[in-house]
Amino acid sequence: GARHSANVLVGEAAPKAPTGSHQAPKPPKKHSLVGRLVELALFVAAVGALVYFRGVPKLKEDGEHLFELAKEQVVGKPAPVVEKVIPSLDFKAWDKLITMSAKQRETTGMNIVEVQALTEPIRLELNGTTDYDQNSLAKVRPLFDARVQLVLRSTGQFVKKGDPLFELFSIDLLAAKNDCRTKYVQWDHDLKLLESRRPLVEKGAVTQVAWAETQNAEKKSRVDYIQIREKLLVFGLTNVEIDSLIAKLGDSTPVQFNEEESRSLARMTIKSPIDGVIVERNVVQGNSYDANDILMVISPLDHLWVWANIFEKDQTKLKLGLKVVAKFPYLNQTIHGEVESIDNRVDVVTRSLRLRASIPNPTKTLKADMLVRVELEIPAVPGQTSIPRNALAAINGENCVFVQKPDNPDKFERRLVQIDQETVDRVICRSGVKAGEKVVTNGSLILAQLYDDLGTLETGMPSQ
Repeated sequence: GARHSANVLVGEAAPKAPTGSHQAPKPPKKHSLVGRLVELALFVAAVGALVYFRGVPKLKEDGEHLFELAKEQVVGKPAPVVEKVIPSLDFKAWDKLITMSAKQRETTGMNIVEVQALTEPIRLELNGTTDYDQNSLAKVRPLFDARVQLVLRSTGQFVKKGDPLFELFSIDLLAAKNDCRTKYVQWDHDLKLLESRRPLVEKGAVTQVAWAETQNAEKKSRVDYIQIREKLLVFGLTNVEIDSLIAKLGDSTPVQFNEEESRSLARMTIKSPIDGVIVERNVVQGNSYDANDILMVISPLDHLWVWANIFEKDQTKLKLGLKVVAKFPYLNQTIHGEVESIDNRVDVVTRSLRLRASIPNPTKTLKADMLVRVELEIPAVPGQTSIPRNALAAINGENCVFVQKPDNPDKFERRLVQIDQETVDRVICRSGVKAGEKVVTNGSLILAQLYDDLGTLETGMPSQ
C-alpha cells in the first residue's frame, strides 16, 4: 500500500528470508502498476525541479539515484539505501506542512530569505500623452460681425500679450463707436444744463418741476453713455481708445466729414490676450466671421497636461495629489508633477480610467500629443510586504508562498497571498505574509509540486 511504497521510496532494503529455514523464500510482493506509475511521477517531478534550480551538470550528481530508484520501483528490483529527497508520505496524519531536512534543502539548492516591510512607494508604469491645458487656452474670436482685412500671425508662432494678430473691418463696430459719440454728446449737454440751472434754482428763478426734469435728463443720458462705453470695452477697445473718440466733441469747432477717419472707426486690430504660442488658426484673409467663430487658439505652454490610462483593477490606488514622473523617451527628459483629475467613468473598450496630471514646461520644448511614460507613485501602506519574485508559486491558480515555521526550520507552510504589484524581480503583497517571516525562494516550485502531489495522493483530488 502507500505506507509500503513510502518505505521503499525512502530507501529501506527489501526484507531477506530467515537463515536456516527449510522453506523456500517467498517472492517479494509486487506493486500494482498504478502505484508504480504514481511513484515514478513523484520522482520525475523532483528531478524536473532539480533541473530548474541546479542545472543539468548538478542533476547528474544529485539526481542519478532518483532515476535508478524510480526504475527499480517500476520493474520490481530491490532499491539501494539512499538519502531521502522527498518527505515521507504519511497520508493519514498529514498536517498540510512540507518537511524538508537541512540535507534535502542543500540537495535541492533551496534558498530562504526574510520578508521585508514595504517602505518605498509602489510605482505603476502607465502609457500617456501630453495635451494643452484646456483651462488656460485663449480662444480669440470677433465679438461682432466683421470681415478680416489682414492676418498677421501663423500657427506655431510665439506671441506676447498685446501683439497684433489680425485686423477686422466691421459696420457693427462703426455703429457702436458712433453711438458712443452720440450718447456722450447728449450726456455732456444735459450735464452742462444741470450745472447752469443749479444757481438759478437757489435764487428761485427755476421752478422745482423744471429742476427735477433737468436732473432726470442728466441721469438718463449718463446711464446711456456708460452703457455704450461698456459695450465698446466688451468689443475689445481700451479706455484710452474710447476717450480718443470723444476727445474733440466738446469743442465748439464744427466737425467736418473725414472719410479716412470714418473708415478707421470701422477697423480694429485684434491683439493677443496672453503670452503663448498659436496652436490653432482658422482665419483667412477676406472672409467674414461672427461671434461664434474661433479664429485663433493660443496656449501659454508654460505647463502641459498629461493624460494616462490606469486599469480598472488599480482604481482603488488612485487619489488626487499623487506624485507622477513623466518620462519622455525621445527627449531624454524626466519631469515631476501630480494628479489633478480622475475621470468618473471607465472606458468600455479598454476598461481603464483616465487620470490627468500637470507638468511644468519652462523651456517650451514639450508639445501636445507627445508620447510619454507615466510613473505613478503610490505610497506604501502598513502591512504591505516585499518578497523576491521567485518566492511566488501557483497551486490551482492561486498565488502562494512557502513560509518556514519559526519553531521548526524543517517544516514549511503554504500561505495564500494577495498581490498589489508584480515586477520582474519583486512582488508586493497586500496580505498573506508578515515582515520578518522567512519564505522559500529557490525551491518554491519543488515545494509547490510536492504539496500538490501529496494532496492528490492523500485525497485523490488536487490540493486545495
